Amino acid sequence: MSKKILVVEDDRDLCELLDYNLSRSGYQVQLAGRVADARASLETSKPDLIVLDVMLPDGDGFDFCRELRAEYGLRGVPILFLTARSQEIDKVLGLEIGGDDYITKPFSPRELLARVKAHLRRGTPPPAASESSAKQAGPLTIDQASHMVTLRGEPVILTATEYKLLEFFFASPGRVFSREQLLRAIWGDSTHVTPRNVDVHIRRLRERIEDEPENPKWIRTVRGFGYRFDTPE
Repeated sequence: MSKKILVVEDDRDLCELLDYNLSRSGYQVQLAGRVADARASLETSKPDLIVLDVMLPDGDGFDFCRELRAEYGLRGVPILFLTARSQEIDKVLGLEIGGDDYITKPFSPRELLARVKAHLRRGTPPPAASESSAKQAGPLTIDQASHMVTLRGEPVILTATEYKLLEFFFASPGRVFSREQLLRAIWGDSTHVTPRNVDVHIRRLRERIEDEPENPKWIRTVRGFGYRFDTPE
């Protein structure tokens, strides 16, 4: 079954361009020119990915992103901001409040498609294995088949990017990764993500799993090098 993509964008010409390119690639596209239209669409169908403008006629895309994460049960659905707001402070804010990617206008449709495919591919659970797909590090458990994370038996709600980061760290406990290595592993060749964005996502992930995010025990900073995943005693 083809993946569903909700595009929230008020520029009609741009909507037609996105609809054409995404549909040609085999996706089901739902267009929404306003926040109200997007809310109505979400009442009847849950998308697999959302492309979201920031400046909308009846609301702010950043505020709507918060709403999507908090009220619509879309923690694991990738949200890609597509906007003319290109300052670093806007990019950092977009990622801090729950966005998984940030693409600025004007943009390459080919690159946008590549980003969409990458996020959807990483968000697809692998086939169930004959043995348990759950991995455990102390009280923290990650199940790669269901994409569920639990801490001391309680579910941890992560965005798609936060999950990918945790899964990547889980695969190599004790190893130090630079910001550049994490960029390549999680975001590929995206030109819209910077090492600063990695720090934003690390901070958000710490807030989800650390008892004291300001004094982390799981994801430690190795000064001058990057980050290391440890298992607390």
